[in-house]
Amino acid sequence: MDILELEKDLHKRLIIFSSIDGFFLGIYGVLFNLFLKESGYSSSFVGKIAAYNLWGGAVLGSMLAILSQRFAKKPLFFIYYTLSVFFGFYRLIDFSSPNLEICSFLFGAFTGITGIMVHTSGAQTTDKQRRGKFLSVTFGIGMLVGVLSNMLGGLFGQLVGLRNALLMASLLRTMAILSIVKIKFSKVPSRQRSILTDVQKKVLLYYLLSTASVGFGAGLFVNFGNVIFYDLFGLNVALIGMILSIAQLATSIGAIFSTILAKRIGEMRLLIISYVVVPAMIVSLSFIREPITFTTVYVLRFAFMNMVTPVLNNVVFSFLPLNLLLATSGLNNFVGSSARAISANLFSVFSSLPNGYTHIFTISSLFYILNAYFMIRMYWQLSQKKSRLFNLSSIFQKSRTK
Repeated sequence: MDILELEKDLHKRLIIFSSIDGFFLGIYGVLFNLFLKESGYSSSFVGKIAAYNLWGGAVLGSMLAILSQRFAKKPLFFIYYTLSVFFGFYRLIDFSSPNLEICSFLFGAFTGITGIMVHTSGAQTTDKQRRGKFLSVTFGIGMLVGVLSNMLGGLFGQLVGLRNALLMASLLRTMAILSIVKIKFSKVPSRQRSILTDVQKKVLLYYLLSTASVGFGAGLFVNFGNVIFYDLFGLNVALIGMILSIAQLATSIGAIFSTILAKRIGEMRLLIISYVVVPAMIVSLSFIREPITFTTVYVLRFAFMNMVTPVLNNVVFSFLPLNLLLATSGLNNFVGSSARAISANLFSVFSSLPNGYTHIFTISSLFYILNAYFMIRMYWQLSQKKSRLFNLSSIFQKSRTK
């Protein structure tokens, strides 16, 4: 096989793996918080466990991502993935509060590092155009798989019980490993020293600041969508799963076509439009309590915010040296997961207060406004450098030849 054929085979296997693993992990995610509620734990404790999961991905997962640059990727990947499955399964066997805390931390760490390795392996092997296509298609298919897992997860949970459904989903995740047994992870020289240009440093800075602000805003409520619909409207598991699946379906469609939109109106312009609209939607969620209207706004917010994720990643990855992508993803994961973990703790505080969700959505909107500001600052910085904002390939090529 030539390089292009090897790259296509790699992408195909990564997409198959992500689809299978994402489907069963999606079912697991939909049902786990509800399982804790059904087991008698409070919304406050659910938020605490989510925080442990996020801190695991932030601290240990990010450290592993940075350290893994210097070692063979394939054996490490299989070790990390096996541990992710194990801790996800074991916390269902012994769901006492101390064990939940420990296993959730480790589950978050090893699930996070496997996701980072899959994400960066596909991005490292492509030029800007093929990278953008890979990121958009992977993200879109991932969301589409999420639709199925949300719809079927809720029904499955009602049919066999939440705990049985979680145990089965945890074990069935292992089927995904078959698709990457013969995979060849890209070999990018990790010891090569890279010096970032001023433009690259600023792009990386605003990328991390954007991740932090979104992490704080999203951490207040995104991980608890199922709990929010349960608390506010008393919806059953199947209906909650259907609502979340509709949100992901809208996002998957938007993500797949995001590269087309980016070419027409410009990558940075698309990002700014999306990031300016989203805070207004979150503000409206703070006072809307009619179920249909609330659900509609919730779905639109989810779609507008997440459909441009591949565009942002492609812009940033296009500026940075290939041998820094895994470390960059690890650092970005640390920033985002840390912010979400802190916010998850705040969710446990606010959700127990009268009108707690009003406070949650109001505070969250402020962080999303901050994110829009960082994107506008990135726009201004690139303008001052006389960059071609809506065709970033020229900057990409320049940074590669320095």
